[in-house]
Amino acid sequence: MKRLAVINGLRGYAILGVMYYHIVGVFFNRSGYDLLLIGNLPIFPKTFLGHGWLGVDLFFILSGFVLYLPYANKSREIKTKDHLWNFYKNRASRLLPLYYITSIIGIFFILHENNIYDWSFWRDMIMMFTATFNFTKETFIPQYNYVLWSLGVEILFSLVFPLLIWMIVKKGISKVLMMIFYLSFFIRAISCLYPEYNVAPHLNIIKDSLFGRLDDFAAGMLLCHLFITNWKQTWFEKNSILLFFISILLIAMGCNFSDYLFLGYLSTYFEPLLNTSFQLGFGLLTLSLLHMNKNSIRFLFTNKFVQLAGMMCYSLYLWHGNMQMVFIGGDRTPFRITILLMFIFLLSFLTYRFIEFGNKKLEDIIPK
Repeated sequence: MKRLAVINGLRGYAILGVMYYHIVGVFFNRSGYDLLLIGNLPIFPKTFLGHGWLGVDLFFILSGFVLYLPYANKSREIKTKDHLWNFYKNRASRLLPLYYITSIIGIFFILHENNIYDWSFWRDMIMMFTATFNFTKETFIPQYNYVLWSLGVEILFSLVFPLLIWMIVKKGISKVLMMIFYLSFFIRAISCLYPEYNVAPHLNIIKDSLFGRLDDFAAGMLLCHLFITNWKQTWFEKNSILLFFISILLIAMGCNFSDYLFLGYLSTYFEPLLNTSFQLGFGLLTLSLLHMNKNSIRFLFTNKFVQLAGMMCYSLYLWHGNMQMVFIGGDRTPFRITILLMFIFLLSFLTYRFIEFGNKKLEDIIPK
């Protein structure tokens, strides 16, 4: 199926949000730094400024959408060993080459800080080579490229995806996705009992494991199913602009909910609901844009720049973590940040062109 411009655009905003959060967002407080009181209810009107990391959540949802798309429209299937082999081969050729290249560069520049005679160094190497670093607290956020934690989840999802397709064929999509939503919510609820496994303000190796995040991917698969089957298509087309603004409001409410958790206004036992709230917001955003006619709102998500950023998102994601660690560290002057961003975009375009899709013509991998 032809690339969906809206999906490219959403990926573009996701990667720009993540890059902003990692490179520029550190200048702002986690909660958006402004507080308003409406009665006794605290509201953070600039909360989006502290939540660029939500791009990762959106990546997971869109990944589920894109991976499931050819199976939802029946252009592919997984019924034989050849089907299974072709899926894994294509997925590995898509993800692994650039992953290994950026990992080796990260290791090379940080090697001087490690003792190659130390077992922990070789443990890290084995886990990096096998992409199993998500399984321990010490390596969940790899020191050689901290953004790789989410790629580890993505790789694990790719491994179980054929099983999900088989289950959907046997049991139906409703039963399978409902089972995933219950499972992931349960895993996140369990993680509340183990704060010692927190590795960052919003990351926990149980909550953010494959099974804790599997419902993000399932949400994307559900969106794809609804889109392909034209579920309530006419209704969405008539109300797309209204639904777009409702989705923005839902995402903003989710960000405020996140702030309440971070600042201790709410018990951590509410945290399992956070992923669900963002799934609702991003899901409605995606469906509203997919059904929206051409207008200025849709143009914001389908112009060539944001589409190209979305199509290059894998290269941008891996390189921005690497290059930030190598060239900028904690010295974030406007000049250094500008040079860094220019270098990241240039390097990413080259690897997008010659490593991610080296066997395709340039005109086939840039937005029309």
